[in-house]
Amino acid sequence: MTGVAEPVQRRSPAYWRDLLLGRLVPSLFFSLFLARQLILLWGGLQGFHRPSDLLFIVQQVLALAYFTLLVVLYAVRLPQRGTDHRLAVIFVAFSGTFSAIGASFLPGGTHREGLVLIGDVLATAGLAYAVWGLAYLRRSFSIIPEARHLVTGGPYGLSRHPVYLGEIATAIGINIATGGWLSALAIAYFITCELLRIRWEERVLSAAFPDEYPAYARRVSRYLPNPFRTRA
Repeated sequence: MTGVAEPVQRRSPAYWRDLLLGRLVPSLFFSLFLARQLILLWGGLQGFHRPSDLLFIVQQVLALAYFTLLVVLYAVRLPQRGTDHRLAVIFVAFSGTFSAIGASFLPGGTHREGLVLIGDVLATAGLAYAVWGLAYLRRSFSIIPEARHLVTGGPYGLSRHPVYLGEIATAIGINIATGGWLSALAIAYFITCELLRIRWEERVLSAAFPDEYPAYARRVSRYLPNPFRTRA
């Protein structure tokens, strides 16, 4: 005991801004969708009567895992090593995300019975791939293009952007059998935003990891998984 009180370290405004806007607010926002998925899953379990209902339940379980990961990962993210905080980049990142979420709620949809199974399979596969990607991305996750830790394992050894790819497949699968023209426009906008985010994110990662990322990009496909591509 020295009898000398240690001075309390004062947190900077940037710390509190990151805590509030970069962690707490997004976690609370996605927790609303987490609660909705719990309700949908419970309803699906209550209405489970036929083997064909199993695919819907699997899809809801994966969606629950997806939003759970978003809530948790936003709360425990690593400090960023690089970012692109231009206003246009932020707008594209968030508006694209919301357009995918809101596409299925837009009016003018119709029911296409022949596409229901195809849509369910595509959405389920997309969700599974996105959840797999988030499970490997872990504390490096972000909606805005940012660099925290270079992840190259698991699905990131097959393609450089598995979460984006899974989200696109999911958005198409959810809307292909029921969406109208407004939903189609929302999904087209979402895909455009995802492609832009991919380009911007790669610039940030290349700047943050100038030695590792170019070598990684040379051996792993940007978009579609390619297990046969050379890893030399």
